[in-house]
Amino acid sequence: MKKQDQQQQPQRRDKTAGFTLIEILLVVVIIGMLATIAAINVPKFLGQGREGKAKADVSSISTALHLYNMNEGKYPASLSALTEGNDPYMQSVPKDPWGRDYQYSASSSRKGLRFEIYSLGEDGTQSGDDIGNWSSDGK
Repeated sequence: MKKQDQQQQPQRRDKTAGFTLIEILLVVVIIGMLATIAAINVPKFLGQGREGKAKADVSSISTALHLYNMNEGKYPASLSALTEGNDPYMQSVPKDPWGRDYQYSASSSRKGLRFEIYSLGEDGTQSGDDIGNWSSDGK
């Protein structure tokens, strides 16, 4: 008889089981705040990443240009010379992070430089955001 009574009685849920609506809303608000902070900061980090890639590319191309000069006794007329021949100095000349070709001049008007290699930066024009080989930090 005892078993029959237990089966007929509806089982009650413990009041501590599950989450309240307020707890769920609080979690949603916190997640929303974190997502907003991330969305605000992501473009800044993307810009820094693009600048870093451009600096690394300028350094790699500069190294290839120096090697070319050591072997040939002069700097090439264009960057395409670095990818030519049986033993190229580079497999391919990369594009800058904004999808444009790097600018190259076999001579330089800047003191202490024999050539110039640079990216026109995000705006695509010669301006203050250009990234090149004319300073120790690549900018």
